[in-house]
Amino acid sequence: MKILRFENISREYARGSAKFLAVNNANLELESGDFVNIIGRSGSGKSTLLKMAAGILTPTSGKIELDGEILAAKTDAELSRMRNYKIGFIPQGASVLPNLTIIENVILPAILWEHGGDIAGYAMILLEKFGIANLANSYPDELSGGELRRVLIARALINHPKIILADEPTSNLDGESSQNILQIFSRLNSQENVTLLLVSHDLDTLKFGKRVFEMNDGVLTQKSVL
Repeated sequence: MKILRFENISREYARGSAKFLAVNNANLELESGDFVNIIGRSGSGKSTLLKMAAGILTPTSGKIELDGEILAAKTDAELSRMRNYKIGFIPQGASVLPNLTIIENVILPAILWEHGGDIAGYAMILLEKFGIANLANSYPDELSGGELRRVLIARALINHPKIILADEPTSNLDGESSQNILQIFSRLNSQENVTLLLVSHDLDTLKFGKRVFEMNDGVLTQKSVL
């Protein structure tokens, strides 16, 4: 089953009087249970591509389908609801609310739209899975960078999404923390069939996943099988 489909996607920006394509005619399909890495240097268009996949940015041309639904046909409210229910988005950096505890940060997406069930209980299961259950009542400034990245992964999973979109998930982490985060993604994919799309300039991500693409000046190209 296709979870995400890009068809001839472009995103144009203006810089002064000049125009340029941050994403240039990109095509990509992800099936359920896929694990795709997109690599490329900073400024190559990776984050723009990921934000269009999440419906945060609108393509200048082309079509994006998420779980069989065309994003361009959705209102802003419908896109917000779709992101909440179907997408687990992991942004760059430690994007958490500093005045909320760790468990409150994790359950936040589940209370923005009512989902029902034992949300706090499931959040604790996720924190336990990632080895940070003891930090549930701590605040973000008490955690390391690697611990905060695990919090973001738990938050992305709280609503049982169709796909996880991760933007530079190992940025600003030391080597050991980076490997731990990538191993978490690998286990989620291989053991729980979680569909993953990761963008990164970190070549260590290529040790994990099923397919790899490279982005260069907005052009997306599939590389050899991992």
